[in-house]
Amino acid sequence: MLDQVSRTKSGGEMLKCFKFVSQTHNVQCARYIKMRIGEDLLTPSENLDIPFTRKITLDKISHKLLQLYLKILRFCVPKGLRDEVFISTSLGERHKWMYDRFSLTKLLHEVGFSNVQVCDYQTSQIKDFALYCLDINSDKTPYKGISSLYMECQKP
Repeated sequence: MLDQVSRTKSGGEMLKCFKFVSQTHNVQCARYIKMRIGEDLLTPSENLDIPFTRKITLDKISHKLLQLYLKILRFCVPKGLRDEVFISTSLGERHKWMYDRFSLTKLLHEVGFSNVQVCDYQTSQIKDFALYCLDINSDKTPYKGISSLYMECQKP
C-alpha cells in the first residue's frame, strides 16, 4: 500500500517485485504474494511477461481506450506543465489514503453510519451474499488476498 500511495510511475516497486518473482520462478515469494494480495505470478495466463494471455474483457478494452485518450491529451498540454497536470500512473493504481479498521470505523461513525463491523471476504449481513461472488475467486479464495479490509455498516 505504501508503494501505491507514493508512486509516480505506473507499476511502482510492486511491478518490479512481481516481474522478479515471475522471472525467477520463486515459488515461496509467489505463494506469499498470492496469499496477501491475490496475484498468481506463476500461472502462465497471469505471467507479466505474456500480457496477451490474460482474459480480454469489455472493461479492459474501455480502460485501454481511456488510457490512450489521456496520453493524447497529455501531449496537448505544454511540456513544462505535463507533470503538474498529469500523474504517470494508471487510473485506480495510485491511492491517496490508506485506512485500517480503526481509522475507517471512526470515519464511518463521524459521517453517520452505525453498526460498523469488520468482516471477511465471504461474510455479510446481506441475504445470499455468497451467491454474488464479489470478493471471492472460483476456488473460494479471497479475490485480492488476505490483506484487504472488509467492513460493513448501516446508515440509519
